[in-house]
Amino acid sequence: MFAESAVAVTAPAIAYIYWRFGRNEPFLHGVPFPASLHQPFLGVAGLLGSINGCDRLFADAADANGMVSFRLLTTNAVSVLKADHVRQVVCATSYREMVPILGNHLRKLLGDASLLLLSRHEWKSHRRLVAKAFHWQSLAQMVPTMVEVAEAFVDVALQTGSGASVDVAPLLKLAALDTIGQCAFGYDFEALANGKNGVTSAFEFLLNEAKRRGFDDTLHPASVWYDLPTPANRRYKREARILRSTLEMIVVARMSDIATTKHDLLGSLLAAAADESSVVTPATLADNLLTFLFAGFDTVATALAYAMHLLSTHPDSIGRLPYVYAVMTEALRLFPPGPGTSRTLEADLVLDGHTIPAGTLVYLPIWEINRSRLNWGDDADAFRPERHVEGASDEICSDRTFRMMSFSAGPRNCVGMRFAMLEAVVMLATMLRRCWLTRPSDAPPVTPKISGILQVPAHGVWVRVTPLPPCA
Repeated sequence: MFAESAVAVTAPAIAYIYWRFGRNEPFLHGVPFPASLHQPFLGVAGLLGSINGCDRLFADAADANGMVSFRLLTTNAVSVLKADHVRQVVCATSYREMVPILGNHLRKLLGDASLLLLSRHEWKSHRRLVAKAFHWQSLAQMVPTMVEVAEAFVDVALQTGSGASVDVAPLLKLAALDTIGQCAFGYDFEALANGKNGVTSAFEFLLNEAKRRGFDDTLHPASVWYDLPTPANRRYKREARILRSTLEMIVVARMSDIATTKHDLLGSLLAAAADESSVVTPATLADNLLTFLFAGFDTVATALAYAMHLLSTHPDSIGRLPYVYAVMTEALRLFPPGPGTSRTLEADLVLDGHTIPAGTLVYLPIWEINRSRLNWGDDADAFRPERHVEGASDEICSDRTFRMMSFSAGPRNCVGMRFAMLEAVVMLATMLRRCWLTRPSDAPPVTPKISGILQVPAHGVWVRVTPLPPCA
């Protein structure tokens, strides 16, 4: 009798839960909905962990105008590829709804005042303040520091593998740490010179933990609740104290000596806050510095590694390209470090006659947008840096604002975009001035994979670095 009663109660409940959350049914008339790619309750979540899965959904399943609809867990979503559709979406809203579990892990890592986690009014006020720190006059003063780090990187690369095969990806991460540390807050991590130390080890551990907890062990109780007395949680707190106490110590020292002029992002932030009479605390500034580290560490290093790979496999490009900037831009187009982003519509939006209702998640698959033939023509997958050279005659490449989304676009684009490009161009120019890059015949394939919220080379990027003879 009890068993029959239990079945009578639970069966309708299970049926309702499935009807409410588990079904995968079309919701937008006229826009493709690839039901075969969905799983109950998960929707298409299983596809988003690989480049191939993303291509199947966002490119292969899309209609002729680059649109496809789908379910992501319990959320109705649409993705777009066409540059004009991207423009309409990012100009219609800057609201980006963070997945709660992922947001919790990033908040633990970056702090409550991180620009990545803020929205609406809070985001606007912080964004305005941070943007002032990235003006060109401030960035230009950082170039000598960037050159110094770039020269040190080339020295290490030549010592490690002069004439031999070397994986440049991990070396570029060390260089990125040194560049950001000195240019953001005047701190020398000495990563290239000495490898890992207490602060750099803490930062890398916390990054890896955020990825593990947010993507690999998402539902494990010890991953979700940081206060559980587990060895991993105890180490997390210990490493977080090391990193945050170091940053807050730097901030407090600079705030107490505000008259000392330093040409770094922290100095620019303090000056901008003083101009606006904004009240900033050491904790708030530390959150922003951590965000700079987080946003610029893997991303710039990954982009540079791919640029070096492309040049090692296209050596004829080196001699005939007038601008290193064009090479870096094309590398970022073909291998964007962030494979996608999203916006949540705050009002109905009409795209190609389809009314997408408010509340819909619009996914912007950066990898597929950057490589779409709708935006770049039939050679969209080809490495052609000349697309980005000033005066390029190709009409389809004349305006890349919404065709190339590596730094996103619209009001919520990457606030550190200029810094990242300047750092990358300085590094690549220094490398090419001193070295010749070739692809070793026995090098493992360069295979992009999705790791957390980033795209990285699965087997590293191996090149042969040969010193150029000194100029007469």
